[in-house]
Amino acid sequence: MPSVSPNPTASSRNRWIRLGLQTAFGLALLWLWVRTVSLTDVVAHIRIQRWWVLPLMVLVFVITSVMRARRWQWLLRSLAPVGMVRAFAMNAAGGLLNYVLPIRSGDAARAWWLWRRHRVPAGSALATIVIDKACDLAGVALVLAVLAVVAATGVVAAPRGLLGATALAVGLLGAVLGTALLGPRVARSSLARRVLPARISSALAGQAFAFRAGARGLWTPALAARLAGLTALALLLDAFNFTLLFAAVGVDIPTWKAMAAYPALLLSFAVPAGPGYLGNLEVAGSLVLGGGLGLAPAVAAGAIVVYHAVTAAYALVLGLLGFLLVGGRRQALAGAPRRVAVFHCGFTYSGGGERIVIEEVLGLRRRGYQVDCYAPTVDASRCYPDLLDDLRVRTFLPQLPRWFPFREAVQMAATSLLMPLYAWRFRGVDAIVGCNQPSAWIAWWAARLIDVPYVVYLNQPNRLVYPRSIDRQTGWFVNSDYRLLAAIVLRATRFVAWADRRSVQEADHLLVNGDYIGDIIRGIYKRDAIDCPAGCHVVSSGYPLSLQSRFSGGLTINGYPIRRPYVLLTNRHYPQKRFDLAIRAMALVREKHPRAQLVIPGPATAHTAELHALVKELGLGDAVLLLGTITEDELQRLYEGAAVYVYPAPEEDFGMGVIESMAKGVPVVAWNQAGPTVTVGEGTGHLAEPLVVEDYAAGIVALLDDPEKNQATGERAFEWARRFDWERHTDVLERAVLEVARSHERVAAEAASA
Repeated sequence: MPSVSPNPTASSRNRWIRLGLQTAFGLALLWLWVRTVSLTDVVAHIRIQRWWVLPLMVLVFVITSVMRARRWQWLLRSLAPVGMVRAFAMNAAGGLLNYVLPIRSGDAARAWWLWRRHRVPAGSALATIVIDKACDLAGVALVLAVLAVVAATGVVAAPRGLLGATALAVGLLGAVLGTALLGPRVARSSLARRVLPARISSALAGQAFAFRAGARGLWTPALAARLAGLTALALLLDAFNFTLLFAAVGVDIPTWKAMAAYPALLLSFAVPAGPGYLGNLEVAGSLVLGGGLGLAPAVAAGAIVVYHAVTAAYALVLGLLGFLLVGGRRQALAGAPRRVAVFHCGFTYSGGGERIVIEEVLGLRRRGYQVDCYAPTVDASRCYPDLLDDLRVRTFLPQLPRWFPFREAVQMAATSLLMPLYAWRFRGVDAIVGCNQPSAWIAWWAARLIDVPYVVYLNQPNRLVYPRSIDRQTGWFVNSDYRLLAAIVLRATRFVAWADRRSVQEADHLLVNGDYIGDIIRGIYKRDAIDCPAGCHVVSSGYPLSLQSRFSGGLTINGYPIRRPYVLLTNRHYPQKRFDLAIRAMALVREKHPRAQLVIPGPATAHTAELHALVKELGLGDAVLLLGTITEDELQRLYEGAAVYVYPAPEEDFGMGVIESMAKGVPVVAWNQAGPTVTVGEGTGHLAEPLVVEDYAAGIVALLDDPEKNQATGERAFEWARRFDWERHTDVLERAVLEVARSHERVAAEAASA
């Protein structure tokens, strides 16, 4: 817990007195600066010659801010799982506080945020903050020392004040390290006891002990090398950014010379200063630009005023943004997580993957969780329009207008690439569920940028990276958007494969859609996975319907009269679903049952025309009905009234239509391979020899020949379907979410108490 002063009132009063003195000092410096230059001349030189340079300066500021946030995150890694967004936000907000109230208010705020959010003790937090600051100070001292040595050799002329700046930097660094290393010894010395008040001596020793305790275990050779490298790069970029100032104001200064002068200017931020470093920066800037770079006093003063304005505006905007992103106190997960985010790749058609996400979100909400669902792209008119309204899907980014070319592809690609820019939206989430790609990749980014655990749910491996043989044979894409995505992936296969593998392997838990596809996923991604097969809604009784309701009479849907008994096929009109095999099997079935019909609902795709052409070629005009888009209620009526359900896809990972039909007591005919080997139990239907249409047709005929046998098979199918009930699916998902959320909280608590 952050340390508490034995006399808070006196401590607070002393801080405000110190701030008042620093403010007076800054105003005095500003008054002296004004006395040395003509304000009229200064104003005349505050002119931006190249406005395009200012956005470039801001961009470099942002890059170096991100690098320093990353450096601090490395220091915090052994203490708490602080995400990149939160580390950046605490740095930015703390920097603004230090800028406005330069009495270490920002450092105290960073320590308080670490305690409030992650329970990091004050000593440990102080250690990371001091080491973080010491990195920049050490870099400045080293650069100035090297410049002083080089100047002493006579290779270059030593600018005025170089030795003084070097001595100041080395002295400040020595004071920081000396306090940390020698603080207790100094505080206990007889000289300190005679000279220093007891309160100051005690505070010096306490701060040193806290720092050394917190730093223990943080400093390793590998970490030191990484910190040094990142610090050097950040300082180099900052120095280059300083040279852009002269390009903006139209002053010709050699780049190397301006970069060499920058470390000396940084020292103005290390000495006591008033709010906004007013006065300090003007005096230091005039000395560095005038004495070090040889600029005329008015020119140097005008340039430093521009620099001060740019840095002040940047600190203000970034700091306010940081306050918005810091986030509140993490709630202890004594029960269940309060909030879960579920990501999906897109809701653009009524597929099995979309149905799983819908049921997961609604199932967790019924159990009391606050669940928000996100996707790159949403089209409620094409994806379960009867169900999607209840889901209230949000999009990661604003949606493009419908006339925009390749709209869905662009939205998916932009969502995947721009995740770092909107990760802050999930800072209050207790756990994320990423369903398929690119959702797993987006969840991976969120886990690294903010401290949120994530679970990945896969229906199948990424088919753009690991296509099935059926995909190569028939083609996978039925619209231009997906063809564009495939073309992009083909040109970036290595990166996409790496991103896919990394985001799946590093998930806190991996859930898979059943045994069959689960074994394939385990083999590809080389990690454990939990079986969590898709589900169906199974009522307590009432199915199958009576033989009369399934073998006589008829119904009308979408204007199509349907005769019973009929054979039902539900799936997307995609080439790899191989509807053509079921249609060819129906040609054989009609030889024995001339009134039988194959009923195929679902919205048309580019492949639907080929199906119509095949139906016409085989002379099955009244035997195969393609109904088009129907409602969810109409689909359920078709399920419960069917005599046989057929599933002709030969390489399907699961096949939700199989268990949905069995939940209505309808026997199934499918191939004896892939997903149906798991979903079709013994005595619940017929598994035909793979791709042998005659055997497939024979299974349909056998179930139509004997209604009594059909009814008994349907009863077994109904009982078998209970093991795929959606409640069981939600049980597995809920356990995974609870485990990762609580584990994350436990790790944070253990790191904080270590």
